[in-house]
Amino acid sequence: MTTKKFYDIALDQTDKQAVADRAEIRELLEYERYTRDNGLYAQEAACYSDDAQIHVSWYDGPAKGYFAKVAQANGGGAKHKINYTAVWVNGNKAIGEMPVMMLSPRIKLDGQAVDLQSYARIFTRLEKQDGVWKILDGDCIYERDELIPVIPGQPIKIDTAELAGYRESYQGLCYVLARTGMQGSDDLPGDDQPNTVEQGYSAASQWFFA
Repeated sequence: MTTKKFYDIALDQTDKQAVADRAEIRELLEYERYTRDNGLYAQEAACYSDDAQIHVSWYDGPAKGYFAKVAQANGGGAKHKINYTAVWVNGNKAIGEMPVMMLSPRIKLDGQAVDLQSYARIFTRLEKQDGVWKILDGDCIYERDELIPVIPGQPIKIDTAELAGYRESYQGLCYVLARTGMQGSDDLPGDDQPNTVEQGYSAASQWFFA
């Protein structure tokens, strides 16, 4: 069992095939977010392998089921602001990590308009299949989130006892999900529990170097 991590691989621009692969993967990952934000669900699904999996706060299972739920909800109205996209390549395997700010659709808490901003890193494993890069699975590593009143200075009416019961990395998201009849998982990777992130990195590294 290797203890080496995928991120131990230093940037090497002398390997031109790896440079080209990283460029293709960045384009794929950023295009996937574009299609997600703009309701192009067939194009989004084409970015994934046939047996891809999705693991996020409100869904854990086959990507095909995820796309069906997203399309049914008309995308849910969320938008993603991408900061950068880091990529590591090992032959036909790759790992990508993309820090994003996710802006949820404007919501109302007890009649008050509120914005939810979530900060996370989209973590993906990819594989080149028949010469084309495809996403094998997608995870979120949650960092923190914010509930912001649309009208500055107005206090937000929040059940602080309930809020305190959720994970710090995505407690605002869980609070909002609960108001829509959904329940967020409490065991997702998050910076408030570094061991959950390290477990994900270790599992991905085992696959990456196998």
